[in-house]
Amino acid sequence: MLLISHILRGGNSMKKGFTLLEILITVGIAGVMGILITQVFFTTARTNSKTEILKDVKQNGEYALGIMERMIRNSLQVSSACGALGSTLSEIDILNPNGDTTTFACLVDGSVTRIASTSGTGATQFLTSSNVTIGNDPCTFVCTASVDRGSEVTISFSLSQAGSSLEAFETASVFFQTTASSRN
Repeated sequence: MLLISHILRGGNSMKKGFTLLEILITVGIAGVMGILITQVFFTTARTNSKTEILKDVKQNGEYALGIMERMIRNSLQVSSACGALGSTLSEIDILNPNGDTTTFACLVDGSVTRIASTSGTGATQFLTSSNVTIGNDPCTFVCTASVDRGSEVTISFSLSQAGSSLEAFETASVFFQTTASSRN
């Protein structure tokens, strides 16, 4: 008799649980959310990596430019051959107030090309770290001689991360240029 009343009330419709369709929808939504969260994570990591690389390249370039610009301004003269229309040189020599000559050039150091300063004693000091290298644009110094203003040097170079990966989002290259006039 119990069985008959159970069948009359609807049979097994009172069972508790999830249908296969409900489980598939839940798994699908969780999968899509997981993919979205992973994409946001990787995009953020790539952006942070590129920002750090770019910061390192900019700091190295600005430091090298600052040193060269200050030394050229304080030099007694530019010893390199400067023309009235401008001479493009791969290195430049200046005469320091203490009488020593300093040469600025881009030198190969192992597998990277770095900006270097060589003093009269022959000691070479690199102005850029080994983390960066001269980019596709060559390191150039354009020296212009003027009777009334003395020598003016335009320094230009580009720096990029040394050993850059081939991934476009991880490469950073920055072009630097400034002009300095000898005050003395």
